[in-house]
Amino acid sequence: MFEGLKVVVGLISFIMVYRTITGNCNKYLAFAICAIWLRFFLSAFHTITYPSLVAGFSINALGSIGVAGLGLLLIPTAVFTLRKLFPYYLFFAAITASGIVNFEIPGTINVLVKWCYFLVLSGALFLSIRMQGHAETFKKLAVAFVMPVTLQVFSLLLGEVKATEADGSASYIGGYNHEAAFSMIIASFVFVIGLTERGSIRFRSTLFTLAVVLLMLVNYRTAMLAILPIVAVFYYNLIEQRIKPSQKVSVMTLVTMVIIVSFMAVSISMRERFADVGTLISNLDLVLKAPIYFSEAEKDIMSARVYIWSLYINAFVNADLLNQVFGFGPGAWSKAFDLYAHNTFVSYLYEYGVVGLSLFILLCLSIVLQAISVFELGLRKVLLLSFIGFLAMNMATMPLWNIEGLIFFSLIGAQVFASKPNNKRRTPISGIEKIMGLNPTQGNAI
Repeated sequence: MFEGLKVVVGLISFIMVYRTITGNCNKYLAFAICAIWLRFFLSAFHTITYPSLVAGFSINALGSIGVAGLGLLLIPTAVFTLRKLFPYYLFFAAITASGIVNFEIPGTINVLVKWCYFLVLSGALFLSIRMQGHAETFKKLAVAFVMPVTLQVFSLLLGEVKATEADGSASYIGGYNHEAAFSMIIASFVFVIGLTERGSIRFRSTLFTLAVVLLMLVNYRTAMLAILPIVAVFYYNLIEQRIKPSQKVSVMTLVTMVIIVSFMAVSISMRERFADVGTLISNLDLVLKAPIYFSEAEKDIMSARVYIWSLYINAFVNADLLNQVFGFGPGAWSKAFDLYAHNTFVSYLYEYGVVGLSLFILLCLSIVLQAISVFELGLRKVLLLSFIGFLAMNMATMPLWNIEGLIFFSLIGAQVFASKPNNKRRTPISGIEKIMGLNPTQGNAI
């Protein structure tokens, strides 16, 4: 029954997407909407799209490869020469070097195709934001999320649930395959609605609140922690916009207290789900503890995540110098471990070595610095706190491992690329901006 419902919802969402992209929508935004919708549509039918089909590739993988290839043809080459992309290219070079040194060619190609997907999606959104502004871009982009959001609501109403934890808790993920990837879909929806402007869409506050509730129903701890900054900024700004300047200090002080108390209340109501986080914070030395010395109780901390990290770190520490410098290669973890690292930083240390991890940290720092330099205060807070939340999520899971996580990352990246810097220096007009009529004051020159 639920599979049939997926087909119906998928067709309705396709019609909505078609009407959106044939309206007042630039071709780059149309590409981004279609790319994201296609991923969500295919992933909904995971029993068909996940198994290998042609030359070891699944339908889902072929879809991602097709999007990446089409994006390279559609987006002007000059976009990929953005100075802000340089840290990304350094990181990609580290991935390539690790793959060559370890002869992990298939794994290297797989990882680079995923990052190519990220680049073309970020480039398309960057151009759209430059052409129509972020409010209009994200307003239209929301239509790509109709299918997963609707299916999750139906999964709640029809009792289509997935048991995920030993404590008996369950996840409502709309019939999708895994709560980790689905949580990134809903987190992206939260971010998209949060970046629309007041009055740009009907029931904006209601939609945002619904998205937050839906993310809680996904029941994925790391995703819930990641969006807390976005939620706090959204409601704070929402109330701030509705009060008089003379009342701002007293009212916003009260609002801040209410937000803090609300988060504390939610934390207490979900304390069993987050109890392990406190245990880990009070026992950080466990991460560096050799796995053979873990007790049975310690192995269960954070759903065995700490024990898994220890396995990876122990393998890295006992590796030879070449592997410590360049890692064991993209995707090499699957040859040595049953489970992925559940931590992006730990995984990158093992796969790409000290060089790869260092360049990834450099990439993250560059995004933080770019977010800090954004001129508009409200946007600056959203981008900075959203990215910090995303980094926190990467410490307990690996959103960048799947396309859904890269979609969320591309939303942040594109807005950072396109945002007006916090300085008064006029940025030179580049060739592509002259041709397309883009506003050169909204970001670094191309």
